[in-house]
Amino acid sequence: MERYLKKTINTYDQIATDYVQTTDDLQPEKEFTTFSQMLVTGNTVLDAGCGGGRDCRALAERGFRVIGIDLSVEMLKIAKSMAPGCEFQHTDLRKIPLADNSIDGIWCCASLLHLKRKEVRHALLEFRRVLKKGAVCCILIKKGTGEKFIKDSRSQGKPRFYSYFQPDEIRELCQSLAFEILVGETTQSGSDAHREDWLYFLLRKPSSDLI
Repeated sequence: MERYLKKTINTYDQIATDYVQTTDDLQPEKEFTTFSQMLVTGNTVLDAGCGGGRDCRALAERGFRVIGIDLSVEMLKIAKSMAPGCEFQHTDLRKIPLADNSIDGIWCCASLLHLKRKEVRHALLEFRRVLKKGAVCCILIKKGTGEKFIKDSRSQGKPRFYSYFQPDEIRELCQSLAFEILVGETTQSGSDAHREDWLYFLLRKPSSDLI
């Protein structure tokens, strides 16, 4: 694991319990609802960067089979307790141990942003590989420029790595991977004290192989 990513994961391992408690009510409801409505009961959904399992639990409550993946061991311990009916794997977004064309939908909320900008493409390629033809993927990342470590109150002053994108950058990246862009917009999310601009993209894998 790269050093920058290891530092971020170490932070999440140290703050896991408090972080899960303070973010439990911060699910992006509009985006989550839209994504969920594009699936049917019994579909297999991958929560890519599932953290403490908040969204795994919500997806399971909607009748989906849920697989959560994350690199934080401590977060996964909490996730297994929060969403006991889901499957969890300790793995990297860029190396997903699932078969090609096996997933009906991918929910990726605030996870890609912890990868270096140049690495996001590799994760999206993995998403495309495991998605079934015609399946959907929802990604939420922070709007901005560059990449840097940030220490804030939510991380208890410990470092987390962030990368930022502009809408056109994500749009061009997704189009270069032959994703169909169903929604691509800027939205606001977070608590009143942490209100930020986010990029919300709802994607569909093409029904035929284009790349």
